[in-house]
Amino acid sequence: MSVKKLNGSDSRVSYEFGHFLLDMSCTMVMRLPYSKRCKMATEVQNCEKIVNIFNYFSMMYCSFKITDQFMEICVMFLFVLICLAFLELMSSSIRLFFTPALKIVSVWLHMNEYLTGVTLLSFGNAIPDIIGNLAPIRGNASIFSIVIGNALVIILLNGGIVCFLKPFKLSGSSATRDLLFLLLSVELSRYMILYGGKGTILKSAVVISIYFVYLSVNILDLVIQRHSIRKLRREIQELMGHPPGVQRDQEIAEKRQAIYELKIHDDMVITDTADYRRRAKHRTFKNTNAAFFTTSKVLDHHVPVDFSATGKMLHDDRNPKNLYLFSDFLESLNPIDMEDWELGGRLSRLYQIIGCPLVFLMLLVIPYVDYEKAKHGWSKLLNCTQIITAPFIYIILVHSMMVSEFSGWYIVLQFSYAKWTFLLTVPLAIAVFAHSRTDRPPFYHIVFVGLSFTIAIVNIWICTCEIEVLTSVIAIVFNISSNFMAITFGSVSIAAADIIANATLVLQGYEKMVFAAIIGGPLFNNIMSIGISLFYNEGVRQDGTASLYGSHGENCYVFIMITIISTLCWCFFYNFLMRRSAGILLLFIFLLFFIYTAGMEWGFVHGFNDDTQKGPM
Repeated sequence: MSVKKLNGSDSRVSYEFGHFLLDMSCTMVMRLPYSKRCKMATEVQNCEKIVNIFNYFSMMYCSFKITDQFMEICVMFLFVLICLAFLELMSSSIRLFFTPALKIVSVWLHMNEYLTGVTLLSFGNAIPDIIGNLAPIRGNASIFSIVIGNALVIILLNGGIVCFLKPFKLSGSSATRDLLFLLLSVELSRYMILYGGKGTILKSAVVISIYFVYLSVNILDLVIQRHSIRKLRREIQELMGHPPGVQRDQEIAEKRQAIYELKIHDDMVITDTADYRRRAKHRTFKNTNAAFFTTSKVLDHHVPVDFSATGKMLHDDRNPKNLYLFSDFLESLNPIDMEDWELGGRLSRLYQIIGCPLVFLMLLVIPYVDYEKAKHGWSKLLNCTQIITAPFIYIILVHSMMVSEFSGWYIVLQFSYAKWTFLLTVPLAIAVFAHSRTDRPPFYHIVFVGLSFTIAIVNIWICTCEIEVLTSVIAIVFNISSNFMAITFGSVSIAAADIIANATLVLQGYEKMVFAAIIGGPLFNNIMSIGISLFYNEGVRQDGTASLYGSHGENCYVFIMITIISTLCWCFFYNFLMRRSAGILLLFIFLLFFIYTAGMEWGFVHGFNDDTQKGPM
């Protein structure tokens, strides 16, 4: 009888201990002795959510077997280096694959810069954030404060850097429209969270519908703009048939000027970035004593690339189909851009050398397509092998991350789906090899653009998720709140990809596209993250939406209002000319936001949120 009683007591204790592990935070594991952390890190479910490709807690306490604080700090330094490696991988993916493919797709779809910015570039910039916000690691997170924190980093830090790098003129109507839509999305999201009660599919649909209205307005604006250009041209043709006169010539001149102003915001061309880099380097040597904080005159007339000519420049029908097959293969795998090497300084060359291994691996697997290059980057043998290797490798990666099965500290690779790709890709690669030539790309080369663009987004997604996990681990180890970490260091690390992509595009002459993405990306992220969370998050559907706001939510809300209003003000004051002083203002507001948030986290200042009032007992 006593034995049965003891067994019942043991089972009850085990049951209660199991529930304790379910509710236990990974932060609590850091308070245990080092000898106990390995077992608890593998059993606490909260720690099991903070994984992506690697389980860093298992790596730290089971593989490295950390026994003291000094060793723990050394491992944190190693994690920072891993984070930098993922940033380099993300940067190279953007520079080599995402940015060239983005320009090609937008030209093929006959978009202008603004529409490309609010669709393709905003989607590419925001989709990793949205996926991260819906990941299990953020199941109970304050999504509003994280999303608005990301928006502040993108607009203030990214926008400030872009304005400081290069002056340019915006379309006043487009900039005002985008900022007002962002204001609407923030106010609607805040209202739904604070006063909307429990999350429902109707509330989710209302929030998400704002983006489709915004997208429809942008498309309609482009349609009306092009209709206006055609109408003005018809009117000019009619005036040309009238008898010559001063009034006729004046009307024709006015209509041509109107067409010119509309065409500035209509054209989307692939520019010769090599020519721009050469001219920029010449100006740098010429103006070494120029004032650092002055805004230079907008003089950059970017030379468009005749991409039809670059594709055929090495073609000759008399050449054999496989001319220079293997030498072309080896040249395409060179991780050093020789033109960048010649134009760059010592730091630029050192950066290229450090990034060589990662760039080489990506060139080996991912199709490189760039309409500025000879043959558009086509390499017959390499591209045929990539038809087989790229789908195989990336289906393995995505499938493994979806299954999320670990063996120790690393993820178990899943081959069950990827192995079937050979049935399609091997015959396809053989057919492409038999049909294509080495001296020009085939007519279906645009398919490789789609493959390169898709894989670049997958790379950005993987790197973003891994950086998010790494920052969460570092925050837990150093006892920093995950909410503060997410809206400050986490937002900056995730926004690094956007900053790199946008700075690259600005220096290549796509300023209007970048500004549209700087506003459109946060708008898309805010609407989709909040809208999907209102329906997707089980806790929000059952307990209400208040948990999405967070302790830093009001602080982020006040600063996003300051940002939107101040941006509208300087746009009007400067007549929508992006100046360096505007960039300095944005960077100053970002610094103020960072200092205020840090002071609130460490108790030096009070947040903008109201204190909870309790009645007398």
